[in-house]
Amino acid sequence: MGQCVVVTGAANGIGRAIADLFCAHNFTVIGLDIVVPKGRVKFDFMKTDVTKSRELAQAMDHIKAKKHSVLAVINNAAVQVEKGILETTEEEWDRVLAVNLKAIMLTTQTFFPLFKSGSSIINISSVHARATSKGMAAYVASKGAISSLTRAMALELGGNGIRVNAVNPGAVDTAMLQKGLSRNSRPEQALKKLKNSSPLNKIGAPSDIANLVLFLVNPDLAGNITGQEFYCDGGVTAKLASE
Repeated sequence: MGQCVVVTGAANGIGRAIADLFCAHNFTVIGLDIVVPKGRVKFDFMKTDVTKSRELAQAMDHIKAKKHSVLAVINNAAVQVEKGILETTEEEWDRVLAVNLKAIMLTTQTFFPLFKSGSSIINISSVHARATSKGMAAYVASKGAISSLTRAMALELGGNGIRVNAVNPGAVDTAMLQKGLSRNSRPEQALKKLKNSSPLNKIGAPSDIANLVLFLVNPDLAGNITGQEFYCDGGVTAKLASE
């Protein structure tokens, strides 16, 4: 029986970088997304709504048919609504919490039968789990909940030899970031401000997150790490706001 790595939100951005990196290291990758990736991909792509258990079950059946176990699930799929709590609609709130949070529960329940001792789950969270800004209430709530859920999952699944950790990116050069910057009246200045907020004077690349995920999945390198959050933010959350 072979092993595979499941990556949600694999069509672009951080998810695509993770899927591509694991492929480059000769892993069998199953990429799930509601968006079809552009160009040729080396991973096995399945168009899947990760908020629907029946669609995830189809992905599991596909993996079982290939006689694979699951080495890791990387829960990367996410959506963002840039609205404050008073402006967010019920439908927007439900959608963000479904994609960003509920999907983690569903992937865990769906793929658990295919896990082995030494398998792991990586939840892609955000710096917004620790410190945030105005106008992102639903997104922030979902990412804060991922922190708590990661700890709970680590405790519950540890007895099965399954490790669960979270990666919390800061600003990363993705379509989601560019979309947010485009809403600013002066996007170039907003980007410069983002860079200046980092002690490294830079924003992250999707590959930065992918490399950290690759390390955490490796049981030989990270086999004693579980229930933890790893911030990959260029040092942004290390600074006092009053500095």
